[in-house]
Amino acid sequence: MAISPKVIQLIEQKLAPLIGRGCRIDQIKMVCAAGTELVQQGSVQTGYGILRVEPSNFMPLGRSYLIEDRYRGFIWVR
Repeated sequence: MAISPKVIQLIEQKLAPLIGRGCRIDQIKMVCAAGTELVQQGSVQTGYGILRVEPSNFMPLGRSYLIEDRYRGFIWVR
């Protein structure tokens, strides 16, 4: 299933500050509630490149965050 352009726009808007601070897209992941469509796809194509998507059993539906692997960057998506 295709991801809504509005969702991709929101993700890119939240990615911008992390990328601007020197984080690389290949070191950033988006953590979402387990079982969501994004988690099933495993990645999202953004204007910055491919963003990994990983599940969390502790994340409520409708919430997600972006985090850099070395914990230099963090931001809530919703």
